Amino acid sequence: MALLAGRREIAEIARFATTLAQPQRRQLGLPLKKGTRAFHEVPGYSVFYQVLTRLDPEAFARRLNDWLQSRSGTLPQALALDGKMIRDHIGLLTLAQHEDGAPQAVAVYDQKEGTPRCEQTAAAALLEKLPSLDGKIITADPLHCQRHHARTIVEKGGDYLFQIKGNQPNLLKAAHGLDALAGTPFLPTANAVTVASKPGNSMPFPSNPSPPASPLPAP
Repeated sequence: MALLAGRREIAEIARFATTLAQPQRRQLGLPLKKGTRAFHEVPGYSVFYQVLTRLDPEAFARRLNDWLQSRSGTLPQALALDGKMIRDHIGLLTLAQHEDGAPQAVAVYDQKEGTPRCEQTAAAALLEKLPSLDGKIITADPLHCQRHHARTIVEKGGDYLFQIKGNQPNLLKAAHGLDALAGTPFLPTANAVTVASKPGNSMPFPSNPSPPASPLPAP
């Protein structure tokens, strides 16, 4: 989880662990602190250091592969949405499985952007025609980081993982802001402060804070 959140050093991984909320710690199976009923402890730096420096990576890979194979068909399916031009004349947009490249759906387009049959338009039509995306994650390059694509995928029961670049400047700025945070984003916020202690121009907190929603790409 820490690696997926961009942490690389052992100290960063240990700090990441301390930011996990109690429900997350419980789901990970972390032990209860002695004398408490609901406080799950996270390992300290020395535990992470000893485990990660002594871990046999090949044995870990074998164990992980065994686990993945034993749950074949039960894990979320990942599909890649990607287009390729053929001799600069015609393009083929494919929705294919990550594991073996088997296509799930295809569409034809004439160029990347700016025409009635461009790659973005073809992708929108392809996604809308799919019957269901339950249990599936759609990945795509920055060209497909579009609000319409994201909404269609979610409405069909799926999830998405889009790259962000300069074609979505506001979203890219927001992502850089999250990356600069010391803690982990999208966790429950602290309790609301009293009115008397809030700065005059600050935004009010909700009475029951909840994790902020991930920003959607612009249209």
